[in-house]
Order: sequence, then structure tokens, then C-alpha cells
Amino acid sequence: MALSAELTGFSAAELWATGMVEPYRTAVRERVGGEQLDELAAAVSCTAASGGTPVRPADEALGELAVAVAYLWYTGSWPGLPEPVRARLGCAADDEPFTVHPDSYAAGLVWRTFGGHAPATHAPGFGSWSRPPQEPVRTGAGGGR
Repeated sequence: MALSAELTGFSAAELWATGMVEPYRTAVRERVGGEQLDELAAAVSCTAASGGTPVRPADEALGELAVAVAYLWYTGSWPGLPEPVRARLGCAADDEPFTVHPDSYAAGLVWRTFGGHAPATHAPGFGSWSRPPQEPVRTGAGGGR
């Protein structure tokens, strides 16, 4: 959770609230393995500790993995990793992009960044068209965005 919070800018509580922690954790571990995630977590925490802001790891393969994990959280889809990255990390050769869970599109963090919902996933409520949009709720350090 700490790794995902560092990579996304959302708090652990906000990530848990998506309901996607376990499906995402399972999908990533199946694709890259626990050792590679531990290596990425160590690299990200090391770079974050140096200035408070995550910096892309020096290892290109770990950098690509960091991008893939953040992409997963924001879109609900695993993007797949390029062949050189899979070879470096020892991942399966059949790593193709896919949607991780039926609810992951609606739970994507991209919608929360502007206080909205994925199109056609939430009813706006009676009379909502007559009121201006609400400001997004900011929580945690830095507002989570």
C-alpha cells in the first residue's frame, strides 16, 4: 500500500476505498512477482525519502514497472510491460494489456482527480442538472492529487 500511495499521490485509505487493492495486488504479483515489487518499493522509498517526491527509479525496468502500477491505479487496466522490461524483471512472456476487474474502470483514480465519476457508472441524482458541479474533496497531505 505504501508503494501505491507513493506512486499515485493518494493516501492508503483512499486506495482502500476504491475496493481494488486485492484485485490489483493479485494482478501485479501474477505479472511480475513479489521480489520485483519489493525491489521497486525499495527504489521508490529511497528516492522519495531524498526529497519527499517520488522520482523515477534509475533502473529503467523498475521505472517502467512504476509507471505500469500507477497506470493500473488510474485507469483500472494493466498496460503490459515491454519485452526488455519483462526480460530484465524475469516476468512471463505473455504479459498483455487487460482490464483487471469488472469494477476497475469505475474505480479508476483518474475520475477522483477531478471529483467526478466514470461516465455511465453513477446516477447523478434527481435535479443534479440544476446545480453547478461540486468542488472535489481534498484529503491527506497535498490533497491526494
